[in-house]
Amino acid sequence: MKRTFAVDPWMIATHQFHPEDKRLQESLTAIGNGYMGMRGNFEEQYSGDQLSGTYLGGVWFPDKTRVGWWKNGYPAYFGKAINAPSFLPIRIKVNEQPVDLAKNSFRDFYLALDLHQGLLTRQFIYEGDQVEVRFEFQRFLSNVVKEAALINVKATVLSGKATITFDAGLEGRVANEDSNYDERFWEPQAEDP
Repeated sequence: MKRTFAVDPWMIATHQFHPEDKRLQESLTAIGNGYMGMRGNFEEQYSGDQLSGTYLGGVWFPDKTRVGWWKNGYPAYFGKAINAPSFLPIRIKVNEQPVDLAKNSFRDFYLALDLHQGLLTRQFIYEGDQVEVRFEFQRFLSNVVKEAALINVKATVLSGKATITFDAGLEGRVANEDSNYDERFWEPQAEDP
């Protein structure tokens, strides 16, 4: 068995990032509060292989069956949890260059899930053109205010000069990867220009 995280009674953590294990990492670092849950996706843009997911309890979709519906005992549809509009990714740029760990150079990667506190923590040092920036992320879903998902992002310039921009918002163009007929579940009412 391949071990991707060090494990102690209340913490899983790693200093390694392996893109081929990204989906596994997202599953192992998923967080939830009983009302909503989300996979351990990176907060910033990530153009590599991933499976984004933010889910709300009780929100599901009757996905029409592709095969078997004509057979006795097969359902006409399967109830599937669907992706809710996402507040990730936060688009981050350093000197106008998008931060994307699938494309950028970085070092000192760290990812941990504190199972006792429900706190997902990640950090790395971005290595750009004559600039180094440490990014630190913390995320949790509140048990007190069930609708509250909180993210703390900290950027520290270690060397060089940097203009860092953050662009956050809601992403409503979400879909389920395993949807049988490529349905979209959320209708946009308006979009930013």
